[in-house]
Amino acid sequence: MSLVLSSSKLARSCAALMVLGVISSVCQAQAAAQQAGDSTVREEVLAASDGWPIHATYYESAAGKESPVVILLAGAEGLDMKDARNRRVWQATAVALQKGGFAVIAVDLRKNGDSIPEGVEANSPLLKMGLSDYPTMVASDMEAINEFLLNEHQQEKLNIRKMGIVAVGSSAMVAAAFAVEDWAKKPYPDAPSLADRTPRGQDVRALIMYSPNASVKGISSNNVLRALKAIPVAINIVASKDIKDDARNADKIYKAVELRDEQYKDTRKQTMAGGDITAEGFLEGRFAEPTNADILAFLTKYLKELDAPWASRKSRL
Repeated sequence: MSLVLSSSKLARSCAALMVLGVISSVCQAQAAAQQAGDSTVREEVLAASDGWPIHATYYESAAGKESPVVILLAGAEGLDMKDARNRRVWQATAVALQKGGFAVIAVDLRKNGDSIPEGVEANSPLLKMGLSDYPTMVASDMEAINEFLLNEHQQEKLNIRKMGIVAVGSSAMVAAAFAVEDWAKKPYPDAPSLADRTPRGQDVRALIMYSPNASVKGISSNNVLRALKAIPVAINIVASKDIKDDARNADKIYKAVELRDEQYKDTRKQTMAGGDITAEGFLEGRFAEPTNADILAFLTKYLKELDAPWASRKSRL
């Protein structure tokens, strides 16, 4: 089943990065970020597998190794999108979650927010969103985030087995595709019994989508949603019933992942709000407080209360 573009097509889209010196600039930026500010909130610049810099703000939990972890993704429609936002729109949400005992990482996916190579102008053709960008976000950007969180897990600062993602707009389908890929990872062959083997994935357990885009370039949404329906991930889809496109997208996604059995009625939710509100607007103004309360409640139930004790992810091999 093909969820994203082939690796050869992705490689062609990344060829232009070879001359940018991205990796060294990423390392310099990361070192500078870690020298300043509160040690529990720090700026990170992660290097995707193709060298693209992925900017993130990490909120470390004081609760230690049993802390659930949440990835926050602003919309990823491109820098030239009207009212384009970056990861800082999540600040109040991240702080509320951190105070609630969660580790949190707010991220700008490539070609959005601060995640552009050093020296590249914002109007550069290199930063136009193309057919391969969303699949690359899944295969490269999200994996860079995952590797960072796995390192934090191994240092006993969080429990990666309790991972949730909150995403907006086109980022929601990126999050859904990543969750499917995460659950497809086979464990290390380091024990005779499958139950005793060290997992490599199957960590995403909750997903919240705000004004999700059901049609994203380069990602087979139908395949992603079909696979997502079959894995044990709690899902809440939120949109305004008064914005036609948002309501239609939310309804399409919900119908694709809905589980009709009574026992699943709370794990697959569709929340339709009223009013002229879309995307990151749910995080601002009078909507911000109830939105953050809803996020905290949903993730507390499906992550924090999840019975999945911390265990090392180092293979025995």
